[in-house]
Amino acid sequence: MMVSCRLWDKGVKQPFRARPETARERAPSLQYQEPPQLIHWLRTLLLLLSITVLAGGCASTPSPDNDPFEGYNRVMTKVNLQLDDKILVPVAKGYRKVLPQPIRNGIRNFLRNLREPYTMLNDLLQGKFAEAGQDVGRFLINTTLGFAGLNDVATYMGIERRNEDFGQTMAVWGFPSGPHLVLPLYGPSNIRDGIGLIPDFAYSEEIGLRDSTAQLGLNIMRIVDTRARLLGSEELLELQPDTYLFIRETYRQARALEISDGEAPPAEM
Repeated sequence: MMVSCRLWDKGVKQPFRARPETARERAPSLQYQEPPQLIHWLRTLLLLLSITVLAGGCASTPSPDNDPFEGYNRVMTKVNLQLDDKILVPVAKGYRKVLPQPIRNGIRNFLRNLREPYTMLNDLLQGKFAEAGQDVGRFLINTTLGFAGLNDVATYMGIERRNEDFGQTMAVWGFPSGPHLVLPLYGPSNIRDGIGLIPDFAYSEEIGLRDSTAQLGLNIMRIVDTRARLLGSEELLELQPDTYLFIRETYRQARALEISDGEAPPAEM
């Protein structure tokens, strides 16, 4: 102590010693980071998968037609048909009138080629490894020889196109379909297939390169092209005594065939 006082009195400054950092100060600051979009989709999907199982089990007894939401479904079907008649049908007619058949075929082939990796992924998830290899072959052939998918060269080579989605994958995994459900602007579906649309939207985001304008353009083009191919179907609906029941049962039968790959499906698909 005497030495320190003398040194200070003589003007000699003591070396500065910084206070040692505590463990809390040494730890890096933790800031909230928004989870990646894929993690967000997966969390939502897992939550809704649980809802599917519960909805399928709870709705199986009270409604013999598995349509406990029939009142809502009928109203939404009328709304969708009106929107279709007022908006989609005129746009689809103009699309068919303005663009010649070869150009429409090229657009359709391009849009279908974009979905080949998604079909391949669902084939893998369903354990259809040979079909997944076929999907890869189609995608590579049409992307290269078919000029970015504008030409469906693979079909000419005998490699048929397949269509698999996550709703079909869930059915193969054993998830029940759940009640029939008509989705706004989309049409007939069910709880399981409605949830199956979530990975579909996530995939559309990825191929849209997270560009909302590109993503919106692809979705609109797909909807218009699909509706243009179905022009004339509205005349068949007008002949039905109950349009809603016809659409519902047609969807169910077509969906069961897709899930079973064209074979005779079990009673509940």
